Formats: sequence, structure tokens, C-alpha cells
Amino acid sequence: MLRDSFGRPLTSMRISITQRCNFRCRYCHHEGISGASGDEMTPQEIRRIVALGARFGVRKVKLTGGEPLVREDVVEIVDEIARVGGIEDLSMTTNAYYLADLAHELKRAGLDRVNVSLDTLRSDVFSWITRGGKLERVIAGIEAALEAELTPVKINMVVMRGINDGEIHEMLSRFSGSEVVLQLIELVETQGDFFRRYFFDLDELEEELARRAIAVHERRFMHGRRQYQLNGARVEVIKPMHNSRFCAHCTRLRVTHDGKFKPCLMRSDNLVDFLTPMRRGAGDEELERLFLEAVLRREPFFRESGEGKVG
Repeated sequence: MLRDSFGRPLTSMRISITQRCNFRCRYCHHEGISGASGDEMTPQEIRRIVALGARFGVRKVKLTGGEPLVREDVVEIVDEIARVGGIEDLSMTTNAYYLADLAHELKRAGLDRVNVSLDTLRSDVFSWITRGGKLERVIAGIEAALEAELTPVKINMVVMRGINDGEIHEMLSRFSGSEVVLQLIELVETQGDFFRRYFFDLDELEEELARRAIAVHERRFMHGRRQYQLNGARVEVIKPMHNSRFCAHCTRLRVTHDGKFKPCLMRSDNLVDFLTPMRRGAGDEELERLFLEAVLRREPFFRESGEGKVG
């Protein structure tokens, strides 16, 4: 198993396959990507870089965007990755707007499960957050994912003060069941005014969940994240900001849509371009060197020592 300079194993890749999206969510951090080109990797290029990661011990791949389902070749991308030996878990984060039409096809192509971004069950609030999205389309997508067995379906709820913090228990009730996990996510500080106005600290809520839980499971290779099992519901709390524990347990290497390794969500000054050399005919040895360089650049953004961010 390949480890970085801080002893953290590298077991997963998070690949943005596009920056395009049919929503314009007010809090979107674009996977930490800014100023990127409009170029996108082909399905074959994506497969090649996943195969490279698999040779170094990567076992999990998550496809993200933008919105992955806006790509007309998204099923082909899933099919290409699913045929890479050694990949044990292939998932996708989506807003589910187009998922009702694609869920079964994606499952047949080799997709294992989906994470669906859904912050509210109120149509007016949903429209405000997404700047015009239709809640009923997303609910239909979630139902199709469950029917296609793209499970467990994980519902990503970014909690915002005064916007949806009063809906948490309703979300727990609506999405209870063995095939669904509700993930409560703290707002990431990328837009100062929005963050200051709507940030909701999840510490107190997590303490409540810990008291109510009938069982607690720590996901060792997912940032040490704890999953709380309640009566009929499963819930996780994700606190990426100012969180040395989150960084200390990071096992992920990110890949931008335009073909760069991104060692850290919170930084854009240490990217490693592999698509340019690949398109110029670089062999596997050169690509392996670039991959290892990206791993070498991985370091916790927030330090365990409490010294604060490293960037």
C-alpha cells in the first residue's frame, strides 16, 4: 500500500469529469478547482489514469463534477473504469436531476452506488439554494437509484444556519432505512460572506447523535468519520473545515476534469499536470513519475499539532 510522507495510505481517487453543471448552488466550492480550462478528459484517458492508480493500490474511485450526468458519455466513462482490475468500489456524486433516466444504465455499466446532494425537502428553499432546480426531479432520481440498487444511497446535506438547520430531523425521518445514509456536512469556507452568514457548527448535533445512537461505527479509511445508527436511520457528520482529524485520515488523491492531480481540496498551488504529457505520448513510466510526485506533495492542510493550516 502506497503511503505519503505523513504515513497516510492512498486508497482512493476522486475524479472530476466536468466542471459543467445544470445547477448554480450558492455554496458550491467546485471541488476546490478555480481558473481551470474547459478541456475534459476522454473516457479512455480517465480509464488510463485509474489503471495507473490501481497499480499503486487505489481501490476506490468516486466520480464528481460539476455534475457528472451532464456528460453525454458518462455511461461509457463508468464502463471504462469498471473494467479496470483492482477497483473494488466505483461511486458517483450527483445532484440526481438526470438520474431517474440513467440509474439502471449506470448500474449495468458497473457503477456501485451514488451520493446525492440534497439539502432540503422544501421546494422553495431548494430552488433558492440551486438557483432554479426542481426538487421533484431529484426525489425521482433518488427513488430510481434505490430501485436500481445503486446502494447505499448517501444523501449529502450541507447544513446552513437559518436555511435548513431546522430540517435535520425531518431528513432523518424521510431517509431512514438500511439502504440510505444521511451525511450532514459543514459548510466549506470558500466564499467569505456566505460562510460567515450561514455556517452552522455541527459539534452540538454530533454530541446529540452520539447520545441517541444505538451503535457507532468509525470508518477508519474515511477520515476517521463516525457513522451513527439510530432507530431506522444511519447518519454521518462531515467536518472538513479547520479539522486536523479530517486531514490526518485523508486517503484520497483528487483529479481535476482537465487532467491534473490535485493533492488537497483546499489548495490549488501544487497541482501536477498529467494530461498534457499523456496527449504528447508519455509512456507509463513517465505517468507513474507524475503520480508519485503528486503523492509526495500530499500534506495535511490542517495540522494535528494545532499550528493551523500549512498553505
